[in-house]
Amino acid sequence: MARWAPFNHCYFSVKAKISIGFSVVLLLHISIAVLCHQGLTSAKLALETSYLLRHDVDQFDQIDRHVSALQRNVLLFAFTGYGGPEVRVRQIQDELGHLLKQASLLDGESDAESLDRMHAHLASHQEIFDAVISDRAKRRKIVNEELRSYEARFAETIKKISTTRFDSSYPASEQLAKIEAAFRTAEIENLRFIIAPDSSHFRNAQRQLDDAIKLIDEFQSKNPDAANQQLTQLKQIVTSYDSTTIQMVQSTRGYLHLVNVVLAGELSEFRRLASEIRERQASRLNVIHQELIRNTESYQLWSNFFSALTIILGIIAAWVIGRSIAPPLNAIATTFDKLTTGESVQSVPGTGRNDELGRLANAAEAFKNQASETRQLLKAAEASKIELDMLNARLSEEKARAELMASEATAATTAKSDFLANMSHEIRTPMTAILGFTETISERIADDDDSSEIETIRRNGQHLLSVINDILDLSKIESGKMSVELVDCNPSSIVAETLSLVDVRDKEDRVEVHSRFNGQIPAMIRTDPTRLRQILINLVGNAIKFTESGQVELITTYQDDNNEPTLSFDVIDTGIGMSADQVKRLFQPFSQADTSTTRRYGGTGLGLTLSKHFAELLGGGLQVVRTELGEGTQFRLTIKPQIVDDTKPNPIQEQHADSTKPAGADIRIDGVRVLLAEDGLDNQRLLTFILKKAGAIVEVVENGLAAKEAILKAWNQSNSYGCVLMDMQMPILSGYDATRAVREEGYPGWIIALTAHAMVGDKELCLDAGCDQYLTKPVSRKTLVQAVFDATLGMPNAVSNN
Repeated sequence: MARWAPFNHCYFSVKAKISIGFSVVLLLHISIAVLCHQGLTSAKLALETSYLLRHDVDQFDQIDRHVSALQRNVLLFAFTGYGGPEVRVRQIQDELGHLLKQASLLDGESDAESLDRMHAHLASHQEIFDAVISDRAKRRKIVNEELRSYEARFAETIKKISTTRFDSSYPASEQLAKIEAAFRTAEIENLRFIIAPDSSHFRNAQRQLDDAIKLIDEFQSKNPDAANQQLTQLKQIVTSYDSTTIQMVQSTRGYLHLVNVVLAGELSEFRRLASEIRERQASRLNVIHQELIRNTESYQLWSNFFSALTIILGIIAAWVIGRSIAPPLNAIATTFDKLTTGESVQSVPGTGRNDELGRLANAAEAFKNQASETRQLLKAAEASKIELDMLNARLSEEKARAELMASEATAATTAKSDFLANMSHEIRTPMTAILGFTETISERIADDDDSSEIETIRRNGQHLLSVINDILDLSKIESGKMSVELVDCNPSSIVAETLSLVDVRDKEDRVEVHSRFNGQIPAMIRTDPTRLRQILINLVGNAIKFTESGQVELITTYQDDNNEPTLSFDVIDTGIGMSADQVKRLFQPFSQADTSTTRRYGGTGLGLTLSKHFAELLGGGLQVVRTELGEGTQFRLTIKPQIVDDTKPNPIQEQHADSTKPAGADIRIDGVRVLLAEDGLDNQRLLTFILKKAGAIVEVVENGLAAKEAILKAWNQSNSYGCVLMDMQMPILSGYDATRAVREEGYPGWIIALTAHAMVGDKELCLDAGCDQYLTKPVSRKTLVQAVFDATLGMPNAVSNN
C-alpha cells in the first residue's frame, strides 16, 4: 500500500486530471472546428428545413386522404343514419384539426392565411354536420315515435268503431275497410320515402290520406249518430298524421341539402387550399435540396482533415491520463472482487484519497459492512421459513375440514333424495287404490249427488298426485338430474291433447276454451313431448282456474329466423290478471301471486317454476307478455325444436276429450293370463277388478319369491303367462331380484314393472333388471289395459305414465 501513498495526499480530483489532459486537445479541436462551423451549421439547417418540408408535404397528403374519408362517411351517415359513420366523422374532423395544428407549427408565416381559412372551413363543416345530425334525429323521432303513435291510435279507433252497431242497410264494415286501406297505403308510401327519398312516394301518401279523410266525412254524413265521436277522433288522427308526415319530409330534404350542397362545398374549398400549400412546399423543397448538395461537397474535405488531427491528439491525452489513474483503480477493483466472493478483507486501499477514487474506496468499505448485515438477514429469513411451514400445516388442516364438510353436504343431499323417494312410494301406493276405486265406484253410482261426491274425491286425488309430481320434478331440477327425452312428435296433436286433458267441467257454462294456429306449423318436430304437454296443461289449467267468465285461447305460431326454428305458444285469458309486484314473484318456487290468508285460489306455487325450467331445457323460455288487474293475462312459451318434417298441413284446430266414456272401454284382453305380483291388498283388489273387467284371467301373488316360482312353474309347463305385472318393492324377495332370477333362467315372457318408485333413475333400474316396460303408480285404467294389450301382441314399447 506504500506504493500508492502519494495518492493519499493528492488534492486534485480525477475529473480535474482528465480535464487538464484533454484541455489541449479540446482547445485545438475547438479552434479548428470554428473554421468549418458555419458551413456545417448551414448544411444542418438545410437538412432540417428539407425534412420539415417533406414532412409537411406528407402531412397534406394525409389531410387529402382524410377529406376523402370524411366525404364517404358523411354520405353514409346521411343515407343510413348509423351510429358508426357518425362517430367516424367526428374522429376524422378531430384528426384533421390536429393535422392543421401541426402544419401551422411547421409552416410559420408563409402559409398562415391559407391554414386559417382551412381551419375556418373545418369549423364550418363541424357546425353544419351538427345540424345534419339534429335534422336526422328529428326525422328519426318523427318516424319512430310520432308516426307510430298515430298509426297505433288509428288501429285502436278503427277497432272501436267496428264494434259499433250501424244501420243494417249501410255497409259500415266495407266503408271502414276502405278507410283503413287508404291509411295503410299512405303508411307504405311513407316507408318508401324513408327508404328512398323520392317525392313521388310523398305525393302518393298525401293522396291516400286525402282519400281517407273524404271517406271518413262520407261515413260521418251517412251515420250522424252512431260512432260520431270516434269518427271525429279518427279524422283528427289522420289529419295529424298528414301534418307529421309533412314535417318528416321537410326534415329529410333539409339535411340532404346540407349534405349534398353545403358540406360538399366546404370540403371542396378545403381540399383546394391544401393543394395550393402542397405545391408551394414542393417548390421550396427543390431549391433547398440543390443548396444542400453544393454545401456538402464544400465542407467534406475540411471535415476529413480535422477528424484525423483530433484522433492523434486524443491518443496522446489518453496515454498521459492512464499512467496516473489506472493503477489505483485496479487495486480498488481487486478489493471489490474479494468482497463479492466472501473473502476476508481487513482494509480497503485508497480510503484516504480526496478524489473520486477515494469515494469509490469508501463505498467498498460500506459494502464490506453491509455483507455482515446480510448474513444476519439470512438467519432471520430461515426463521420466517419455519413460521411459513407452520402456516402451511394449518392450511392443510383447514382443507381437510372443508373436504369433510363437503362430504357431509353430499350425504345430506343423498338423504334428502332417499326421503323423497320413500315419500313418493308411500303416497303413490295408496293413491293407486284411492283413484282406481273412485273411478270404479263412479261407474256404479247413478245418483247425481253421490256422483258429485265421488268426483270430488277423484279431483282432489288427482290434485294431490300432481302436487307430488311437482315436488319430485323440483327435486330433480335442484339436484341437476332433470333431463329431456327428444323424440319425433306432431305439435298440432300435442295442442289437441292438451285441450282434451284440461278440466273445465265446473266452468263450462261460463268459460270458453279453444285454440288456433297463427299460420302453418311443421308436421313433425323433435323435442320432449311429455314436458311440452306438461307446460301447456299447466298454463291452460291456470288460465281456466283464474278465469270466472270469458274465454281462454291457446295460439300456436311457427317462425324460422336465420335457420333457427322457434315454436311459440301464447295462452291468453280474460281472468283476474296480476299486478307488477305479483309478476315479480311469479316464477319463484313455492310463491304465488296471491299470498294472503283470504286468497281464493289454491296451489303449491310450483307449476310455473317447473314450467319455466322445462322451457329452458327445451331451448326456449317462459314469460308474461301482458297482464293487468281485472283484464286478463297473456303467457308466452317458446321452444327451439329440431324440424323433422317441414311440410305444413292444415293443423288440428280444436279437440276435446269425451269425459263420459270410461277409460280403456274400447280395449279388450279377453282370455289373457296375467300374473299380478303385489303385496298391497287394496291394490290387489283394484288391479284385479280392472283386468278382469277387460276380460283377463288374473292370478295374484303377495311377494317376489312367490312370483318367481309361479312364473317358472307356468313356463316349464308350457303354459306361460301372457303378461306379468311386477311390483318392485315386496317382502321376502324384491321385484328387482325376482325379475333378474327368472331372466337368468331364460324366461322370455313380458314383464311390466308396476311400481310407486318414480324418482330419477328408477325407470333405468327396472329396465336393467329385465323388465320390458315401466309404469308408475297410480296408473290409469286405460294405460294399464293398453300395456297388457301391447304385451300380448308382443309390441316392445317401454313407456312410462309418469
